[in-house]
Amino acid sequence: MPHPRVLVVTSCTGEKCAKPENQLTLADFKDPEQLQRREAELAEFVCAAGKMYTGMQHLRLMEGVQLLRQSLGQDAVDVAILSAGYGLVEENRAIAPYEVTFNGMKGYEVDSWAQHLNVHEALEQAVQGYDLIFLLLGDNYLRAIKLPVETKPNQTIIALTSQGSAKLVKGLSAKTFVLPLTNQDAQKYSYGLVGLKGFLFKRFAETASKDSDWLPKVYQTPELFTETLVQAIAQLELALPEVVAQPKPAKASKAKTAKTLEVEDEDVEDSEFLPIPEVPAAANLHLGMQYFIPEWDDHVDPGYDFLNNRLTPGRDPYADEVYAHQIYPTPNYDGILVSKVVVDSSKKKRARVEIVGIHNFIRFPGKVMGDCGAFGYIKEDVPPYNTTEILDYYQNLGFDFGVSIDHLIVGPFAQPGIRERRYELTKRNAQDFLKKHQMGGYTFTPIGVAQGWSPETYAEAVKDNISMGYDYIALGGLARATSKEIISILAEIRPHLTDKTRLHLFGVARINAIPVFRHLGVTSFDSASPLRRAWLGSGANYHTLTSKMYTAARIPPVDSHGVRIKRLLEAGVSDQDTLRGMEQSALKALREFDAGTLGLEATLEALLTYDELLELPRDGKVDPIDQAKRRVKHERMYRDLLQDKPWKNCNCVICEEIGVEVIIFRGNDRNRRRGFHNTYVFYKRFQELLRQLKDPLTNGSQPSTDNLAPLVAPDGVV
Repeated sequence: MPHPRVLVVTSCTGEKCAKPENQLTLADFKDPEQLQRREAELAEFVCAAGKMYTGMQHLRLMEGVQLLRQSLGQDAVDVAILSAGYGLVEENRAIAPYEVTFNGMKGYEVDSWAQHLNVHEALEQAVQGYDLIFLLLGDNYLRAIKLPVETKPNQTIIALTSQGSAKLVKGLSAKTFVLPLTNQDAQKYSYGLVGLKGFLFKRFAETASKDSDWLPKVYQTPELFTETLVQAIAQLELALPEVVAQPKPAKASKAKTAKTLEVEDEDVEDSEFLPIPEVPAAANLHLGMQYFIPEWDDHVDPGYDFLNNRLTPGRDPYADEVYAHQIYPTPNYDGILVSKVVVDSSKKKRARVEIVGIHNFIRFPGKVMGDCGAFGYIKEDVPPYNTTEILDYYQNLGFDFGVSIDHLIVGPFAQPGIRERRYELTKRNAQDFLKKHQMGGYTFTPIGVAQGWSPETYAEAVKDNISMGYDYIALGGLARATSKEIISILAEIRPHLTDKTRLHLFGVARINAIPVFRHLGVTSFDSASPLRRAWLGSGANYHTLTSKMYTAARIPPVDSHGVRIKRLLEAGVSDQDTLRGMEQSALKALREFDAGTLGLEATLEALLTYDELLELPRDGKVDPIDQAKRRVKHERMYRDLLQDKPWKNCNCVICEEIGVEVIIFRGNDRNRRRGFHNTYVFYKRFQELLRQLKDPLTNGSQPSTDNLAPLVAPDGVV
């Protein structure tokens, strides 16, 4: 018989390729409008579901899936992932990182949330048309699908689950084989229980990829699945007699894909500038370079009470709060980028913008650029807008620059067939945009978008935009590309640029790449990275003009019921009163240290006493070794922060006004102000770098970074 069509249904994992501090939570998934806005905030972390998860089960499973696809064809097996946030999703669906799991939910909570996500109905629809279906689900995930679903006698289901949940696999018309798994099985197969289901599927796939008859045989007689595993044990013992246990899986925070690590490396500044290629400078070098910051409702309460952690009573979150450019004497950016998906994030916001115009809404007299926010509709086949609608939107709201409608070519959407459609669609939209802009008498400056998937396709798109008549072009889809990849693209584009062509980079701000980007023709760029780093990750939350970065002191409020505090309370590690005491002691110690009335060691101990509880594992069990390692790491970072006191050496408005509060990781009003400070630092460094750069057109020599001040200042210089 022909090979049976295979579907694997697996669960999401807590370990993901990216785990930003502001990842999605359960509350975000309950509100569709809020979810869309939050996904847009996390756009740089969005990727295909199949690549998002980095837990052991998922990694081993996907290795097995690839084996089957290589031997039987790409269509031989499909994967559906049961996400506790998104519901049942295909592996190619683009998703943002989130902190939601069915594990830890009470039974009735699993039932209620699974019903909200339509998990049962989605699975029933998903299994139609498949011959052989594998279920790799843990206890609560198996409960969430609420078997039985409608199946047919000519279908086969193989379920790998725990011994206690095997009874949930019942009432199916399909031939059904259940393999209950225990700790003893993990020992037998020499693999950890956490990833065992994925490991066993991979072993099965190895056999099926070598024996073309094996898949049809297992489809007919699912009990044969265990024979594969018996063979696997024998092979394992023969090949690796010294192996007695699978190495411990990497922690979730360290489980990164190679691509993610590469991007993270790019985000961490090097001590040296990237070299400038030995090619003539772009013809547009004389146009200079500008920095735009994306607008994401980043404003703060000017009357916030830091000592009592209270917002101004009766304040209006929009009317009474202020943006960074209202706090600093001059803006720390040359312009602001506002995406349509952000304006449309709420009906109330959209109505306000339409009444007062974009400049008055964000209270900014400088240049404002508008785009459609392509990450907001990346999963759609076509953008949800038409050209006339967008032209009128830019004109009526008073934008200075308006970007044509584009469609991203990244991740799963850069596959052959899909990428070509999006490429042509983006090009047609740019042509239509400029033509109607000219005919309609619109007054804002039009910007054409170039998308691509290689240096050659980007260059061709830019060339086409110039031929259409654009003198301002933006490159999209490069926010997560490495600097080397971007430089290759820019080098290919450079010969096509005229002395009047302006070139914008969406979502890229890398101080060590500024000289080479400028040399190759970039005249503007946007990024919220300096702002977001204030609350994303650790070790680089507070920036300085020397380029040295510091962690912020994490002192989350106990009474706000954040994820970390909630986990501590649910696991019974501590009670609310005890945690509140630790919280207040840490705050008091830091303020006394700042005032010079408490020593460094006592302050450090107060911070670490509260801090060491905050990274509790999901199951509530504390690994003493891991906890000790984490304490050593955080002690080093906090000691560095306290010894250097960087907030005392900064003369920006925020650091002078709120002092030590700026380095406390706690709530929007502190974190955003720290982000404003970071943006101030970035812009000052950017401006100084532009001042130092010499225009090679004036001295006739090959440009170099040799004459630039070092990115990292000498020790002791602040």
